[in-house]
Amino acid sequence: MPAGEDVAGRLCLAVTSSTSVVGVAVGRAGAPAAETVAHEVATDRRHAEELTPLVARTLADAGVTLGQIECFAVDVGPGRFTGLRVGLATVRTLALVAGRPVVALSSLEILAAAEPQRPVLAVVDARRGEVFQQQFGPDGPEGPPVVGRPDDVAPDDGGGHPPVAVVGDGADRYPAWYGVGLRPGREPSAAVMVTLAGHRPALPGHLVAPVYLREPDVHVNVTTRHTPR
Repeated sequence: MPAGEDVAGRLCLAVTSSTSVVGVAVGRAGAPAAETVAHEVATDRRHAEELTPLVARTLADAGVTLGQIECFAVDVGPGRFTGLRVGLATVRTLALVAGRPVVALSSLEILAAAEPQRPVLAVVDARRGEVFQQQFGPDGPEGPPVVGRPDDVAPDDGGGHPPVAVVGDGADRYPAWYGVGLRPGREPSAAVMVTLAGHRPALPGHLVAPVYLREPDVHVNVTTRHTPR
């Protein structure tokens, strides 16, 4: 399976699980989001329990079987560590079984792609009082994604607020810094992912990796665990 494969027009299954919303969509890669079948469910820590039934439900409603899927798209973050692992592991497994390629999409570009206004600032809650953030213009990203406290990374128009459209649960959580341009309630959309997949290269699933931007929230203290009593 060649790297950088073009999957435009192929039947695509997309999965997002980088935030508290798990989403699945089925449609033709590159087609408008309105032409896809999509479902989502809000969950806090039950990404693993919610995702598999949601995949089955979406396939059934689209009237297709897993064997008919010709490519996959997955939200690789940044976002919730556990959610990313669940989504990526699920898509990698499905892609391996089906022998199909995978398109990797960042949670921030997915958010930005759903917002018609430019420039747009995509902001995902990183917890620990921090956010993941990236700005997009008419031609795409305007710099790399960053992670930090809102008071450190939010752009300032001189009045304490960003002069752009702002989307994402990170901005919803910190309206004091993102309130003026805020478009509340936006989450990464699996339907938008299907559209984006038609314009991005696809890779073998084992080459697709998560984007964390920082260490996971939970660490194992190896030194303590292996200290003799």
